[in-house]
Amino acid sequence: MSSPKNITELQIGENAVIGEFSNCHVACKLMAMGLLPGSSISLMRKAPFGGAYYIKAKNHYVALRSNEALSVLLSPVL
Repeated sequence: MSSPKNITELQIGENAVIGEFSNCHVACKLMAMGLLPGSSISLMRKAPFGGAYYIKAKNHYVALRSNEALSVLLSPVL
């Protein structure tokens, strides 16, 4: 079985569902902003050279650092 995808592996415009977080500090920060497990997200932009990731969740846009995006593990979309 393969390991779960994270935000850094999404293509621009691709949708996904947050499954869990691999880093509890990042999890606290993102959950306080409303990004909860089960939330649908869409990758809007990627900064070049491994920079920030710009995602949309509901009607909110959030920019994540690459280390934060790596800690968001995604559930398979059925």
